[in-house]
Amino acid sequence: MNHFNIITSLILFGLTVLCFWLPFKVGNKITGIITGVILSLTIAWTILAELEFLVIFIWPFILVFQIIFLTYWTFRIFKRPKTGKYISSFLTLGFILLCMSPWISDWTFSKNDARKLLEKHNIELKDDFKILKNESGGFMDYAHTLKIQISDSDKSRIATEIRESKGFLEVEDFRNNFPSADYETFEELNFETENYLNREYYIREPLEDGTVHFHFQLSKTKNELQYIGTDE
Repeated sequence: MNHFNIITSLILFGLTVLCFWLPFKVGNKITGIITGVILSLTIAWTILAELEFLVIFIWPFILVFQIIFLTYWTFRIFKRPKTGKYISSFLTLGFILLCMSPWISDWTFSKNDARKLLEKHNIELKDDFKILKNESGGFMDYAHTLKIQISDSDKSRIATEIRESKGFLEVEDFRNNFPSADYETFEELNFETENYLNREYYIREPLEDGTVHFHFQLSKTKNELQYIGTDE
């Protein structure tokens, strides 16, 4: 266990003691005991399991729960239960919105956002289009996937741009050994596979969402363009 995990676990155990003591102090002994035992066992389990993803995923939830729980019971001690209820409810709502922010971002993603995103990569859509898929997020690694249905003219123009790019590789140039962009040279790679025309490259400075690796796939059989941006 590294130093950060040791210090964090001590903080969580310290807050767990308070989660036991505050309800116990105001007469809710059962609440204090149950909360203290569950939190202690959960923290101990994540430590003994020695699985880093458990620490990264579970500990933030434990910390947020402890803060909300202690906020409510602190106001209870000072005989302000309504104030504690309102503030803890506000904190709970804020945490839920924070957790849902990736989905909210996906739900509010508009055609204008899609146009701006593609323009950053020098891909212009002159006609109307339809968003077929938009997903972003990731537990350890971030990725943003966008798939749109475009017009015949936009597809033809983008296909021509890819095919006429310098160093364009046709299917027979590499057979089944698909090429991959070089993260050290930042050179744009344009190539063809059986079903797609592809454009892939890395950039030196990440975009606002942290993405540095980009892969565009233009379907050869459908009027569909897919964008995939990742942070690695």
